[in-house]
Amino acid sequence: MPVKAGERLDPEATRARILTAAADVFARRGIHATGINEIAEAAGASKLTIYRNFGSKDGLVEAVLTDRAQRVRAWHHEAVAGADGGGRAQVLAVFDLVATWYAEAGFRGCALMNAATEDRGYDGAPRRLAREHLTFYRDLFRRLLSGARDPERTARQLVVVLEGATLVSAMDRDPGVGAEARVIVETLLDAAF
Repeated sequence: MPVKAGERLDPEATRARILTAAADVFARRGIHATGINEIAEAAGASKLTIYRNFGSKDGLVEAVLTDRAQRVRAWHHEAVAGADGGGRAQVLAVFDLVATWYAEAGFRGCALMNAATEDRGYDGAPRRLAREHLTFYRDLFRRLLSGARDPERTARQLVVVLEGATLVSAMDRDPGVGAEARVIVETLLDAAF
């Protein structure tokens, strides 16, 4: 929203509002189909304000995806910390958490993977951030599987199940995929220990 005469500017609130609006528009329309004018309108900000805060559309895309990755990591760390029963229970807590995400209204899959796919082979920020996202999950699962026979292999398998379930749930618009993924994970965990 434009600042009225006499009101103070709040740069952090403006930046947050732009990030939120851009994330929403990118999720609905895609990164390449979205122009800065559309984001400016959705955020109630000028194009100049967007460019001052993010430098370019690519800078805005990177900021949106970085913000998303940080929030996802915090979300998962919180779920893991709240799970009683050791590594197995913590891994299952991650899958229970994403199953609730699949059931949210407007679920469209993983913003990081969607952006990387839309990156059209260009090795820019979306692909780099998506790789970091996958590494986050592998590292998280490997840490939680410290007593498993082959934590590296099982962690990778869990990432495949997680990302595959996210994609299938988004494409089929079926939140029940989360429960199916959990059954697969339980089988993998039974074999891992």
